[in-house]
Amino acid sequence: MKKFTYLLSTLLILSGALFAQSEVDALRFSREDLHGTARSMSMGGAFGALGGDQTAISINPAGIAVYRSSEVVGTLNLSQERSSSGSADAHKTRFDMDNLGFVGYFPMRNDVFPLVNFGFSYNRLKSFDKTISAAGPAASTMIDYIADRSAGVDPAKLEMGDNLPDPFITQPWLSVLGYNSYLINPVNDGERYDPINTFGQNAVGEIRTKERGHIDNYDFTVGTTVNNVLNLGISLSIKDISYSLESDYLEDFDDGGYTLTNWVTTSGAGVSAKLGAIYRPVHFLRLGIAYHTPTLYALTETYEAQIDDNMGAYVTDPDYEPGQTYSAVFTNDYDLKTPGKFVASIAGVFGTNFIASMDYELVDYSQMKLEIPSGSSDDPNWFDIDNEYISMDFRPASTVKAGMEYRFTPQFSGRLGYAWMQNPYETTFRESGDAAVSGSNTIYRMEGDTNYFTGGVGYRFNRNFFLDFALVYKTQTDDLYPFPNLWTENRNDLVIDASPFELKNSSFRGLVTLGYKF
Repeated sequence: MKKFTYLLSTLLILSGALFAQSEVDALRFSREDLHGTARSMSMGGAFGALGGDQTAISINPAGIAVYRSSEVVGTLNLSQERSSSGSADAHKTRFDMDNLGFVGYFPMRNDVFPLVNFGFSYNRLKSFDKTISAAGPAASTMIDYIADRSAGVDPAKLEMGDNLPDPFITQPWLSVLGYNSYLINPVNDGERYDPINTFGQNAVGEIRTKERGHIDNYDFTVGTTVNNVLNLGISLSIKDISYSLESDYLEDFDDGGYTLTNWVTTSGAGVSAKLGAIYRPVHFLRLGIAYHTPTLYALTETYEAQIDDNMGAYVTDPDYEPGQTYSAVFTNDYDLKTPGKFVASIAGVFGTNFIASMDYELVDYSQMKLEIPSGSSDDPNWFDIDNEYISMDFRPASTVKAGMEYRFTPQFSGRLGYAWMQNPYETTFRESGDAAVSGSNTIYRMEGDTNYFTGGVGYRFNRNFFLDFALVYKTQTDDLYPFPNLWTENRNDLVIDASPFELKNSSFRGLVTLGYKF
């Protein structure tokens, strides 16, 4: 494992000309949420072997071959996301269209291949809309962290001025910000740095973050059935990412303090494919299997940062004045390869009244890869260390979904479901809290396991129109870090203790799907 020595020479290279991405960024865009139509969500998303639903197609494209008529559907979502840490509480409410789809049914008049169906569907895989607030005493300060990470940096190259090169282009951002805000002082020409002397006062740290954005998915699917026993399907998927983050980390001492602010936006698109099959060995049993290939993203990121400081009570330089140290706006392009996904499903259809279904998904997050864009003149080995950390720190993670539906009358159905998503971290990594972060944006979350409790009802007005309603309650407890922990090389002692906050997350979602069959 890592990580007390982040190989200083490598650190300086990676923190220099580019704002290098990290394992935290890779995971952010590789994880998905529970998503889909109201019917599927009310059954915990367990639709991989059932088919006949827009979400079922996104899980297993063979589900399109279950249709015996054409269909148009749309899903509206009203949700509230809540995050709390101690007495600090933050909410975010959103209203969106989470799903839109069309399936075209084309009978072939052939006994072996009786149909070929085509479809298009849009699904919001993940919403980043989240606001976080947390505050409390810190065992170590970020100033300690900045000083440790700056060892070996030439202080002459951190100087800012109209007639000097921009240090943000070639030097570690935290070092530039900390040095020009008088938070760290060089010793022996930068052989090491000492944090500013705050006379042993304990800092109160506060995190404030505001995230916005989404990952949207567009599937183009075709499928058929063989002798009405084996369904086959394939999808081409296009994904769209839009993400923004504004984060503040404040540290207040008895007679002053400072605030580190970061702004990050990321946008881009990716492509992938899905293959699936559903087999019906007997009338009531459905067995499904699907594979989602890795998504290959091309992403563009813009970023800037600043420190507002008011540390006059602790700075010994007589020329010091409270103020700001800030960067220009920088842009960076990079590629991301997400891990593939395996899905195995089983469902029982008992008569015309009862359905029970279960899905199991496996994603190996250690296979995430950060890459230099094709054709770039940058070093192709730029992300080698980040990818090595990814392979060490992450593991295969499971998702289990289960649901059932009971038809009380030919028009009215009730549904219940549950889903569990395992966190993707190796145990040692999660316990150590020493993530490799990039640039000056040091705030990150170690996500816990996620639980979804779902339910809903459906009503068919006639043979054409139907309406489904779902309620989804989600819970998750994370460790929220203002900056990474740092350990001695033998990992026996914690050198810098980031004192993570326990962040309790919950959301409540109401979904309505209106569909028309023809």
